[in-house]
Amino acid sequence: MKKMFALLLAGSMATPSSGSEVLGYLEDWVNVKWWDNNIPGNCEMGCFEPKPYLTSVKPYSSLNYGFTLLSERLAPSQDGCTNSPNNTKKAAGPCPVWDGTSIWMANSSKPGAALITESTTSMTPGMVSIREASRMAKMHPDGPKRFKVTLGGWSDYARIGNVANAQKVAKLLAQVTLWTFADGIDIDMEHLTPYSTIPGDDEFEAFTTLLNSIKKEFKETVEPQWKSFATGQVSSLQSAFNALPGWQQAAMKPYYDANIKFAQEVASNDVPHLELSYTTRFNAFVPNGNPYNYLLPGSVVPNTTFATDNEGRRVYPTAGDSIDTVNVMIYDAGPLKINFTTIMQNFVTIGKVPKEKLNVGFEPGEQAAGGIWEGMEADKKTAHYVKSNGYLGCFIWSVNPSPITNPNGTVLAPELANNLNTILQPTWRFGTPPTFTKCDPSTGYLPQ
Repeated sequence: MKKMFALLLAGSMATPSSGSEVLGYLEDWVNVKWWDNNIPGNCEMGCFEPKPYLTSVKPYSSLNYGFTLLSERLAPSQDGCTNSPNNTKKAAGPCPVWDGTSIWMANSSKPGAALITESTTSMTPGMVSIREASRMAKMHPDGPKRFKVTLGGWSDYARIGNVANAQKVAKLLAQVTLWTFADGIDIDMEHLTPYSTIPGDDEFEAFTTLLNSIKKEFKETVEPQWKSFATGQVSSLQSAFNALPGWQQAAMKPYYDANIKFAQEVASNDVPHLELSYTTRFNAFVPNGNPYNYLLPGSVVPNTTFATDNEGRRVYPTAGDSIDTVNVMIYDAGPLKINFTTIMQNFVTIGKVPKEKLNVGFEPGEQAAGGIWEGMEADKKTAHYVKSNGYLGCFIWSVNPSPITNPNGTVLAPELANNLNTILQPTWRFGTPPTFTKCDPSTGYLPQ
């Protein structure tokens, strides 16, 4: 989700409701515990601390879990591809083609880093971490929240590379959705344009194939087995618990009780609408001949255009029918002063993206690439515009900013989320809300 100014700078299927959405991105490395003997997999990939997690997600109606990765090596400081013929970036690094085998949650050298492989047949540590976040979102004391898993982010510098890889990734993500009982997948691939300049790579064809293939896998693979898989998980969890020695059963009973109940309730609710969202930059659609039409009076105007301008024109016409939600990142934009309403209008008029699919993104507090937050009142004004003009909603990066790197964000993000909740009054977006037992707000497990 984070990006650098130089590149961006920019059961039954339910039908969508007319309600608004407040979406939050989760940073899976903040407010987590890195070891717990009483959770399978020991939280090797980090498990959210229940009380801070449940408190922080309270104003949101939907959550995106970030991140899962194609790359075996996280590269947060990288900017550009050394194997791109057009590269001029001093911080460039390798941009290899995905190896075709695994989706990762951390550097491949770390124990438990592989979220899923083609041969995975049981819960991995990463799956446990994500399912726990999914479970607490559905069993939230204030009622259920939609929950998706995000692939990509700034640190993911592996290319899809080809159509065959795209289809493999889609199959693995479909299984991640099933194993974690998520409500879908969010795709946030930040480096499509530099990838597409590498000889022999048709990244945009691979990317649109990925989007269309995910939706196909949802329909043909995940939906038909959703309820039976959940029922099978009840039996598997109970058998795993029964096999534990007595002393360990006592310690792990809260985890197993909560997860068995969750799987039972997943099976008893309708199959959720499995959502596919596409996260992109504010310059994904700009008018020919006027690429900075979104700048406010008095803004700095760059003397060159962005390489990423109009990426959306290479994605949405081919994959738009598969995409349920478009999340527009309008932050990390250096000194630019941006008219948010113009950005939204560009997506609708140029991109032909329906208003009811569009979420507008904010990052309160510190931003990357020298970005300057536009302020609370500006974001509230935008949210009122979203609500009164029929757009889907707003999102925040992130739900849980790091107090080390984003100390102002830790205060401002919850405040903005509460304001957005008040203005947008979000509802369960697809069909009738499911019914889940409400967890204890302190432990995240079943109430005692």
